[in-house]
Amino acid sequence: MQDQLLAGRYRLVRELAEGGMGEVWEAQDETLGRPVAVKLIFQLAGGGSRGNQERVRFLREARITAQLQHPNIVTVHDLGETGAGNDRVPFLVMEMVRGEGLDAVLSRGAAPLPDVARWGVQICEALDDAHRAGIMHRDIKPSNIFVTPSGVVKVLDFGIAKAADPIATRVTRTGFIMGSPAYMAPEQARGYPEPSSDLYALGCLLFELITGRPPFQAPDAMGYITAHATQQPPTPSSVSEDVPPDWDDLVLTLLDKDPAQRYSDAAALGRALRRLSSGPLGPFHIWTFAGRCLDVWYSSTEDGTRIVQHSCHGGPNQQFTLHPVGDGLYEIRTFAGKCLDVWGASAEDFTQIVQHRHHGGPNQQFTLHPVGQGLFEIGTFAGKRLDVHECRTDDHTPIVQYAGHGGINQLFRFVLVGSENLPE
Repeated sequence: MQDQLLAGRYRLVRELAEGGMGEVWEAQDETLGRPVAVKLIFQLAGGGSRGNQERVRFLREARITAQLQHPNIVTVHDLGETGAGNDRVPFLVMEMVRGEGLDAVLSRGAAPLPDVARWGVQICEALDDAHRAGIMHRDIKPSNIFVTPSGVVKVLDFGIAKAADPIATRVTRTGFIMGSPAYMAPEQARGYPEPSSDLYALGCLLFELITGRPPFQAPDAMGYITAHATQQPPTPSSVSEDVPPDWDDLVLTLLDKDPAQRYSDAAALGRALRRLSSGPLGPFHIWTFAGRCLDVWYSSTEDGTRIVQHSCHGGPNQQFTLHPVGDGLYEIRTFAGKCLDVWGASAEDFTQIVQHRHHGGPNQQFTLHPVGQGLFEIGTFAGKRLDVHECRTDDHTPIVQYAGHGGINQLFRFVLVGSENLPE
């Protein structure tokens, strides 16, 4: 097909890719003198009334998706048909994207977490724009995501799976499954896709990017569909020990079988990924008014371990990181990968502050209130403050929540680990 001219305008230069639906070619737009990408949908070639109806429907759906205008969505410039009679083939003309697909990235193994977070945010922005326009992607997978040399993500093939098959994700009369079973949400495989199905597919993609392998492995399409419907995905950190707990939580939320338990929409997922891309602050020693430091009692890694003040010794159980969660809120993480937690989510005075595994609840979210001279009050979800119990200055004094009163025992200083001289 090289050098063939489509619609008297688009001259095919070289084949770029071949897939289940057809071929993608680099072409030259001879009218405007620019390179473009042309996708030929050979799956819809052929004659007869059914073939004609399918091509008409494809072109109708393609016109709808072509209305999407977003910097992270590949622009559709034109569409049409080539050939005559039983040889007619529909085609799309798209902007030419330079870079590489995430399938090429994955051929080299897992990607760096900051890159994955940045790519994920941009994919979410594209999905959010499309979902607001009533358009689902239906086939999020590595080869449909391109990254340009400048790091800009481009999402390809919006709505093409639906446009190419009226049942969209069910087995067609030829036995071909539209969509990609390795990334397909259970409800989509049953023929009932919804916007959250795109988030599930993105969860599969994120899992693969951070671990180097998909969440499920199967010998064939039906094996993947069965696994997505019946098996629980592994925790990403069980596949790759370099994956932190925040990523486990995010990906497993996306891979929930129940769409209602996933992120509410692409925008919410994008916000969560932005928090991951920004990374934690610290680690810090958190000094109290008594010249002591917040300390995880006896260096225990157990849930419910009390947070106390103790003479500073620089040990890991006196080191904390701040994780922004949006709206001026922070999670305060301990050396054990757990969170400071208002015990039992109680709103009462004197409730102890403990460490507990991450669950993202409001009782694990704190506000920081600067009061001058590098000092902060630390606010809890209950509108109270972290407080050194009874203003005591001795070791092992518990840290509690108490109504704000501005006393010195509610003032804390965050000092970067390594920036101060600690006792030998």
